[in-house]
Amino acid sequence: MTTCDAAVVRTLGAPMSVERIRIEPPRLGEVIIEMGAAGICGSDRYVIDGHNLLEPPAVCGHEGAGTVVEVGPGVASLSVGDTVVQTFVGPCGTCRTCRRGLRTFCSTAMHPSGKLRDGSYRMFDGDDHPVGTYLGLGSFSRVTVTPERHCVKVPSEVPMEIAALVSCGVSTGVGAAVNVAKIAPGDTALIVGLGGVGAAAVMGAVLAGASRVIVSEVNPAKLALAEVYGATDVIDATAGDVQERVMEITAGEGVDAVLLAPDRVRPEHYVTGIACLGAGGVMVHVGGTAAGMDQIPVAPGALVARQKSIVGTVIGGPDPARDVLRWVELYLAGRLPLDRLITNRYRLEDINQGFDDLGAGRNVRGVVDMRG
Repeated sequence: MTTCDAAVVRTLGAPMSVERIRIEPPRLGEVIIEMGAAGICGSDRYVIDGHNLLEPPAVCGHEGAGTVVEVGPGVASLSVGDTVVQTFVGPCGTCRTCRRGLRTFCSTAMHPSGKLRDGSYRMFDGDDHPVGTYLGLGSFSRVTVTPERHCVKVPSEVPMEIAALVSCGVSTGVGAAVNVAKIAPGDTALIVGLGGVGAAAVMGAVLAGASRVIVSEVNPAKLALAEVYGATDVIDATAGDVQERVMEITAGEGVDAVLLAPDRVRPEHYVTGIACLGAGGVMVHVGGTAAGMDQIPVAPGALVARQKSIVGTVIGGPDPARDVLRWVELYLAGRLPLDRLITNRYRLEDINQGFDDLGAGRNVRGVVDMRG
């Protein structure tokens, strides 16, 4: 039995409680991970605020990396001492979507309630009450139990904070540019929103060889960082017409790809994005969706006339484990400078401040050092 500190969601919409919990030994196909770092992601804020099916008390966190310290029965691909990235998909490899290569959409994905697949728990509080493990990960605990299929082994030389971000935000942003928009050398791209995912999308567009990478953002502090991530042009979305500026930059042709990456995509983002696309262009919905938005406010003729298309994405592509390794290898090769994404670091005890900073737009990407 292991005890450790964890950030526990006791009440939806309220700050998390950092408290001592107990971790049961791993069962069939599970490992115990000593967490090294966890990312502060907008998706977690959405869950903590009560916009998902989480059943408190529970430990959230889905962007995590750490070291395997114990393996349960039946674990074959991991050993004690391995550095692993957690991934919230955990594909089975045998269902129809997995067999089609669409592993991100595995039909046996973990339920978001906090219960494991068999309906049981591995975390318990000081009163011995069960504590949920969000998506089977529980990254905001210094020690957690995770199914083997939700772990990707990565080289030990990858810094924990980089490995943690690759698990979701980086894979979503870079993958949206490379895998989904399929940006090609010489293409032009517009990224709307420069949070952690948007910044990663900028890096992905650069990696793919885009000749012009335009960023539209409302936060001047974030806009000032755009060139750090590789943007060639920046547009203050509060100071003028975004479409007009995009057309000026592209000599009236429009861009080949638009990536909608704000915290919450709103109807006006769709209208502007389609207007900024050139012939044959694709717009990718990357960020979350604004509350109450239940339809796309774009006339079919706007798509048909110049063969424009719209597509959504989850975690930036069809195979999360493959992409975790791709982006890590590119980071180690110096071609994907992911360390530039991190704008603030926090102790576990300060995790609520990290989420406050995220909501206030003071972070591109915050990381919790789970060892400090």
